[in-house]
Amino acid sequence: MSKKGYILVEGQGEVAAAGNLVTRLWQEAGHWEPWAPPRRWKNLHLRRGIEDGVRRMAALPDVGALLILRDEDDACPKEHAPLAASWVRELAPSFPVAIVWLHREYEVLFLPCVEAMAGQPIVGTDGQRRPGLRAGTKYTGAWEAKRGVKEWLTEQFPPGRAYKPTLDQLPMTRMIDIPTLRSADVPCFGTLERALAFLAGEFGRSGVYPLALV
Repeated sequence: MSKKGYILVEGQGEVAAAGNLVTRLWQEAGHWEPWAPPRRWKNLHLRRGIEDGVRRMAALPDVGALLILRDEDDACPKEHAPLAASWVRELAPSFPVAIVWLHREYEVLFLPCVEAMAGQPIVGTDGQRRPGLRAGTKYTGAWEAKRGVKEWLTEQFPPGRAYKPTLDQLPMTRMIDIPTLRSADVPCFGTLERALAFLAGEFGRSGVYPLALV
């Protein structure tokens, strides 16, 4: 049986968005093992939620790798992600697991690309075109310093239009230009790429990322 990667996320909008982004990054790096559609999982901010997710994935016969992806909000990923990894390591899964906490939220990945997105409609999976970011939209400042990116995006839409993750997260993820995002040096995006490189190297074997407490 061929192995595939699995993804656990918290938010409903991230189910499709994370799958799109991870698959693009994975294939761009030359890896072709398939990824299953991400699964929304409860309590990923708690040890019991993470352990439950790992155990449930371990029961699947085709699991080749697991990525656990969530927003870390105001906490410090450098402290919390290695701690979560230590919990997973105690379970000794037979497949590689990577923990990636996005600081502060998934939408930080849009910020380096908003200038290119500005003035373009947002096209949903149903083909419906909705007003997107106003022409001339730019973001200045440290990427991960911005608190409330979702609210900031709403402010950049035309009056009466609000950013809604369930409607906008996937279409805006599709609009991300990966070279632009990579060159912006967003710390949590760098972590995501390193995590995927780790999973690719250990696919079908074992190991946990981050490697140790720092």
